[in-house]
Amino acid sequence: MKNFKNMAILLFAVFAFVGRVIAQNNTFSKPVNTVINNYLALKDALAGNDGDAASAKAKLMLASLNELPVTNLSATQKALVTKLEYDSRHISEVNRLPHQREHFASLSENMYLLTKGLKLNQQVLYRQYCSMTKKYFLSENDKGKDPYMGMSNCSKVTETITAVK
Repeated sequence: MKNFKNMAILLFAVFAFVGRVIAQNNTFSKPVNTVINNYLALKDALAGNDGDAASAKAKLMLASLNELPVTNLSATQKALVTKLEYDSRHISEVNRLPHQREHFASLSENMYLLTKGLKLNQQVLYRQYCSMTKKYFLSENDKGKDPYMGMSNCSKVTETITAVK
């Protein structure tokens, strides 16, 4: 009887811990995926050669980055968020595509590192490489317009980041 009681207490503790971890991941997952979606919208604006739209999308991304509960992040992840905020801010402050694309390259690298580290993306993401500019970006599909050149099908997928369910 005593072993059964101890086993029940242990199981309760395990389920309580797992439930708290799942709740934290669900709470953190939504703002992370908002950042990802805003990144993808910014990428699409740059691919469409629209500096004004890119500026507006970067403002949305910056706002979503400011909503991340960074207390849950490691020091490395907090540093990545700071870098993402820096590049988003710079993209939002101008509408000149060359300058925006310059910051987008850094933004994309840091977005990749944060996404890979958090493992909370709810959709499949593709890391793509533009051989013309020698830069990477993330995309929600394996084909599409390149944000650096504004051209279709000139990049190749180098990695697939699976969705977390």
